[in-house]
Amino acid sequence: MAVSFFMVPDSLHATDVVARDAESAGPDIDGSNDQGYSQEISKGRIDAQESVNALSRDIQKLKLSVITLNKDLRVLEEDLLFPANTQLNVFLSLDVGEFFSLESVKLKLDGDFVNTHIYSEKEVLALSNGGVHKLHIANLSPGEHELSAFFTGTGPSGREYKRGTTLKISKESGPKYVLLNISDSTMKLQPEFTVEQW
Repeated sequence: MAVSFFMVPDSLHATDVVARDAESAGPDIDGSNDQGYSQEISKGRIDAQESVNALSRDIQKLKLSVITLNKDLRVLEEDLLFPANTQLNVFLSLDVGEFFSLESVKLKLDGDFVNTHIYSEKEVLALSNGGVHKLHIANLSPGEHELSAFFTGTGPSGREYKRGTTLKISKESGPKYVLLNISDSTMKLQPEFTVEQW
């Protein structure tokens, strides 16, 4: 069997390669396909960002729903644990700054300590700006009761200051509210502790 060889001129071979390359490149040869690819990437990024934004909005809505549900559950739990006819609520308000800096409050009800709260700087600031703290909630049977509050803080001239006050409570049917108020007395140049009930 005879095998024959023939030579391909260099010029013809080079032209073939260029032609094949041009065919495989197709419309990319002028760069138009690159622009289309970039546009596709940009559109993909925009779509992805819109999806992320929509998901973020859904998450925020879900968070708000959870917060609202949690608040409703706490109110319901409070109503179940502390029925209105036996409920005692103790609040604390603050109108001081010059003669007293509040640190903590202890509550005693009918001879037993029922609550202690140590106030942070943020809490004291909130109270000083008109906030009211719900210090304690309890069930109380109808009749006479005794509520005592012990305040600790820094008084005039930076001295440690402790003060206690006692209130006789006459509990009847329905909720009972007690407000412990601390204020500056400009007449006495010292803090004043008052108790209101209704």
